[in-house]
Amino acid sequence: IDPKEGGSVDSYLNRNKIAVRASDVDPSSADIILVDGADASLARLPHQVLMRTVAALPGDERFGHLPDDVDEDYLSALTGFFTDMDMMGWLDRPVTYTPLQLCSIYAGVIGANACAAALLDRLRCGQGREIHASRIAGGLSAIGALCLKQRGLPPHLDPVPAIYKSTADILAKRRGIEPSELDAYKQAAISDPAKQAWLFQRLYPFMAPYKCSDGEWILPMATFNRRLATGYCAYLGFADDVSAFGIVDRDPYDPASAPFDDRNLALPIGFNFPSSCKVAELFEAKFLQKTALEWEAELEAAGLPCAVIQTWEAWMRDPDARAARIFAEVGGEVQLGRAAWVKSAGEYPDLQPMVDGAAAVARDRAAPPPAATAPPRQRPLEGYVICDFANVIAGPACGRMLAELGAIVYKLGPGVPQHGPMVMMVWQAELHQGKHSIILDAKKVEAREVIQRAIKAADVVLVNKMDNQLVSLGLNREALDVANRKAILLQLKSHQGERYTRKSNWNGYDPALQGKTGLMTRFGPHDPAAVAREGAGAGVPNFHGVASCVDYLTGYMAAWAGLAALYSREVRGGEQGDWAVTSLAVCASLTQLTLQRGEPPPSAVGHDATGMTPHKRVFPVAGGRFIYGQAPEACDVRELAATLSSLESDAAIAHFENALGGALAVPVLTVQEIAALCSDGGSKTANFTRKRGESGWEVETWEPTWFCFDGAPLSCARPPAFAGADAQQVLAALGYSPGEVLGLKQSRAVVPTNWYAWGDKPHREPLSSPIPPSDELLKEGLE
Repeated sequence: IDPKEGGSVDSYLNRNKIAVRASDVDPSSADIILVDGADASLARLPHQVLMRTVAALPGDERFGHLPDDVDEDYLSALTGFFTDMDMMGWLDRPVTYTPLQLCSIYAGVIGANACAAALLDRLRCGQGREIHASRIAGGLSAIGALCLKQRGLPPHLDPVPAIYKSTADILAKRRGIEPSELDAYKQAAISDPAKQAWLFQRLYPFMAPYKCSDGEWILPMATFNRRLATGYCAYLGFADDVSAFGIVDRDPYDPASAPFDDRNLALPIGFNFPSSCKVAELFEAKFLQKTALEWEAELEAAGLPCAVIQTWEAWMRDPDARAARIFAEVGGEVQLGRAAWVKSAGEYPDLQPMVDGAAAVARDRAAPPPAATAPPRQRPLEGYVICDFANVIAGPACGRMLAELGAIVYKLGPGVPQHGPMVMMVWQAELHQGKHSIILDAKKVEAREVIQRAIKAADVVLVNKMDNQLVSLGLNREALDVANRKAILLQLKSHQGERYTRKSNWNGYDPALQGKTGLMTRFGPHDPAAVAREGAGAGVPNFHGVASCVDYLTGYMAAWAGLAALYSREVRGGEQGDWAVTSLAVCASLTQLTLQRGEPPPSAVGHDATGMTPHKRVFPVAGGRFIYGQAPEACDVRELAATLSSLESDAAIAHFENALGGALAVPVLTVQEIAALCSDGGSKTANFTRKRGESGWEVETWEPTWFCFDGAPLSCARPPAFAGADAQQVLAALGYSPGEVLGLKQSRAVVPTNWYAWGDKPHREPLSSPIPPSDELLKEGLE
């Protein structure tokens, strides 16, 4: 309605829409009405869904004063995006500006999910609802893994952190390096970008960029996965060298492996420093033997995830990305393609620029509104069942979001996890919320029968597997058509776009796709002009966070794809399922949507980035702190910076208010600081709370206030449970008798809690079974 054009992304945001004048629209014909903030120009009718995009939720005593269109950088400073994205920030840069507008992008995707869920519930009750999509809450939804606190894990399942915040943190967690040695490496890395790359390789050898024979960077990805770490060593031919150095391959879920935690290939992020250095040297020498493109093709063909690091411009030109329609031509302009797709839609038509619809839209809807038959559910997905086979972050985040919306989510964990406890335990403290967890050994016949029962009960089967893995697990679309044809197959992939290409089945992780899509080249210590001129090889790439940029967004986009498929199924009669897909590649690209027409200025790129302009930027203040401020254009920035450097944070913000005519300013907070600030219950928008599950696991993380229906933000549907702790309840819900449950446990078709001991057994004791495991136990009358 009354569209405005001319902004840098208006043509992208307005595509496939019909431009109309407000006077030409009959508001009663709308299913969904989208407005900014408190806009009251269109009143919601009972059957309509009205979504308001806001900064903070109405009635918020802490953040309610903020205008709904408050500057994006203000929110990034507030929610931790300037402090916790740089994995090497502990060197000398506690704050690094990012031009990615993540709060609004996340709020947009989450708001779409809320609308879809409300429409789905309207099919059952005939009523719509009012939705508030908070940009602050949207940003906080992306930092759960970085600020969560958890207590109660057995010691052997509570590993070293994925990101270090200080030299003291490294010295406390990484053995084999003296303080003076680390300080020397640190000073060298500060002064020489190449030395930073060297140090990063030795801290994270299985997920660091390495130079190849052509001077370009290749990024292997195996730091959280036992099979991939051992696979890399074997494929690259240095498994014997690694073993000779004392590095072992042990099950990290067995307490007896704890003495090997600092040299275990199953936990490479926790290597002692000499072991890390040895592996980095082996990688370094090997990758110099071929070009980056040769290594990428060879390793991916071997099932080993990696990526050639390139710039955003190179990614936009990538032939495979174009063929996959990750990028599409729209009205003569190259834009991001669709971010999710469903098989039932068939071949999607080309995206089109916005067209003028004039009064025609008023005649477009003649159907009467649905009749109200029942009140809306508190959580709109109540009654739907999800089977969650996903792991790491993106897939589990999708399952958590569907649980927040009210679905019953059965989390079906693998019998032998290849990912380490950081992924399968610590991160799941946040991602298991609302779910019911069971662990199954799919190699056993009885476990496969449990899986089949769960699938038959499911509306959605959620997986983050490659196509060949789906077939081997019996979770492909053809197998689902036999087991439960009405189920939606919801698949998260790495490289796929709307159209299938030769790279669509490649492996990958969030960090690898950061390298592939150009994110890493914006945040490393290098000359942005040289990278723009010569390509990624001219710089030193750096991650934009590990768990807060791509993974969560992919999970939330998957939720959108699943909801779209569910709605489509229901309006078709509810008998035939669908196949909905999204990928890390399209969502990594989506984070950069505001940069489609060009790169930000040099002041917003690199490890010393401060902001988009000299006046709207991050300023250092006294005490080693920082604020983000928007000084008037007429202000002398150098004089302002000198003044601010002597002021404490509160005084610096007051200076903007009093001396600069009420100019906007905010402290730059870490994710831990915003969590502490919001742990007192004083904000309706941001509520960091403690939850304690039945298993004794105590977790502190965000309440899902990013969903707010009819003025009431949602709360956690259920505290997280240890992996496998809900086995008995899940099996009972699937129709198993107590005796059958006992048989499944004794046969180890159902695997014990945390892959080690049932909930009533102390973790420090080895698990003993009076009956030897056997696939035949049930047949022999164990019940």
